[in-house]
Amino acid sequence: MSAMSFFEHQAVARRNTRLLIVLFGIAVIALMVLTGFLVAAFTGGVEMYNTTTTTEPATSYLLQWDIILAAMGMTLSAISLAVLFKWYRLKGGGKIVAESLGGRRLSPDSRDPVERKVLNVVEEMAIAANMPVPPVYLLEQEQGINAFAAGYSPRDAVIGVTRGCVENLTRDQLQGVIAHEIAHILNGDMRMNIRIMAILNGILFISHAGYILLRTGAFSRRNDKNPLPILGLGLLIIGAIGVLFGNIIKAAVSREREYLADASAVQFTRNPDGIGGALEQIGALSGAGGEIAGSQVASKNADEASHLFFGQAVSKAVSLFSTHPPLNKRIKRIRPNWDGTYRANPAQELKSEIEAEQKAQNQAEKAKQMLTGALGTIAVGGILGSGSAQSSANQYADTGTPSEQPNDASEAEQKHNAMRTEVRQIEGAEAFVFAMALSSESSIREQQLNLVVAQHGSTLAERTEQDFAQINNMPLEERLPLIELAVPALKSLSKADAHGMLATLDQLVAADTQVSLYEWCLLQMIQRYVQAEFEPNKRVPKVNIRKQSDAEYTLSVLAFYGHKDESNALAAFTAAAENFGRSLKPFARQAFSFGDLSDALDRIDQWSVTEKERMVKAWVACAQHDGEINVVERKLLTTLSACIGEPLPQEFPAQ
Repeated sequence: MSAMSFFEHQAVARRNTRLLIVLFGIAVIALMVLTGFLVAAFTGGVEMYNTTTTTEPATSYLLQWDIILAAMGMTLSAISLAVLFKWYRLKGGGKIVAESLGGRRLSPDSRDPVERKVLNVVEEMAIAANMPVPPVYLLEQEQGINAFAAGYSPRDAVIGVTRGCVENLTRDQLQGVIAHEIAHILNGDMRMNIRIMAILNGILFISHAGYILLRTGAFSRRNDKNPLPILGLGLLIIGAIGVLFGNIIKAAVSREREYLADASAVQFTRNPDGIGGALEQIGALSGAGGEIAGSQVASKNADEASHLFFGQAVSKAVSLFSTHPPLNKRIKRIRPNWDGTYRANPAQELKSEIEAEQKAQNQAEKAKQMLTGALGTIAVGGILGSGSAQSSANQYADTGTPSEQPNDASEAEQKHNAMRTEVRQIEGAEAFVFAMALSSESSIREQQLNLVVAQHGSTLAERTEQDFAQINNMPLEERLPLIELAVPALKSLSKADAHGMLATLDQLVAADTQVSLYEWCLLQMIQRYVQAEFEPNKRVPKVNIRKQSDAEYTLSVLAFYGHKDESNALAAFTAAAENFGRSLKPFARQAFSFGDLSDALDRIDQWSVTEKERMVKAWVACAQHDGEINVVERKLLTTLSACIGEPLPQEFPAQ
């Protein structure tokens, strides 16, 4: 299948999804009207009377619209309350959904080879997608091959995988599955999926209300005059019809989004055999080629979240209710030459991959231990300013012998691998973040380290200084991915510890009485990533009325910070405005306020996915106008996109 056909599939899936969402809205409105009329009929809103003509009596109906509208309003209020209740239950973001399905959050520094396999794959796919690494939840008791993504945005997204998914798939196949889930994140499906769950809860409420009225009437002593059973039966029927059509539309929306995510995953990984092989394993695991047994999820909440999963999680008797397309159709779209045979992966191949993951983990641990040991002398009196961290690191580099190296990697590669291991640990991630904020001036750095000692203890301060020694001369393009790798560990902090870490980071940045662009970028990325764990769906005012000025302000900051010459900056702004598709006016070159920029990004974060995608493309067009993206522009682009939860385009130059 050509690359163009994948883009065609994406366009068709998006168009069909928009149509189905409109149908979903119409179904909810129709349900509200029917329920309103039914309630009005039992409260005097519909009156029947006889009229006599010259021939025979006739029956007519008088509609009391004030009562009918009041009943509709009550119905709408009841449905809205049920929706809001479910929305409130889910406001914690993806982690709430994952925990409701029985998921266990994996420690980012887990040494279990099976867990390490999926953690490494998620890290690789997230970094490749220019987005923060999401926490991973393992559905320990689920033996079917399945996975899901949940959350409101890339900042609070989580990836969930079943035990069967990790154990039965090769690394390439697991990459295909994770790429599929990341495609859901990038396509903005997660927020829509949570909304569907909330709306269906509102529709289901009508049936529940009818059931309660029916049971209440059944136990009444005056059943002959009690209208509640009839009203309850009517509500039960209407609610059941609503749930029926709601589930049909939910399934249809989900099927279209699955096709879109499949196509996006192939485009993303450039490997049709990855996701195609994973789908084939679902058929092989079932024994007879049916996807249900191979991807089944036993959790009691699986039906409610069935549209989130990679494969059909719950068996449906009628294909109309299936949340996923037939397995063979999905594979055929990805691999047109597939012969229809489901071939299981050889057990030895899976075993070899697990052993390779364990070996790589051991080598990374050895590299970190050796570098940490060599830099350990920094901590002895180092916090009081004695000795240079970088000179100690260079001394190690000069004295290390080839026999001491855990592998043939260069010193730079070993340092990078060691830091990857460091940021996967909670204390290591804290130390790394603090190290990123340390000043290159020894006197200021001494004050900063004393601050860390006072608030977090000497052990973390020593670790911070050791990390500073390793990253001090590390290029920016190597530091930024490490921040994203540190996100799962930082999100594992308790709320109190997270706020304490952020408060310390603020003080470290303020130690030199000024905030540089680099320090602002660091603060914004860390603050927004960590706060999304506790406030994933934050609302801000004046979003719509400030849209144009916010676009103008962010583009002006990027244009003037990225270009020293004013004419070049204005040309870059104009090019970006044309890309954005609106008439924009630049702010005059000035001392831009980081506070105003943060407020603008808070509002842009509330835009629709399509609008945010346009904004990011305009930012990239601004930076690329002169044919290159310098360090300042790269730093700003990474931070701006992170602040609004919209990954940079895949065509953005690799870091």
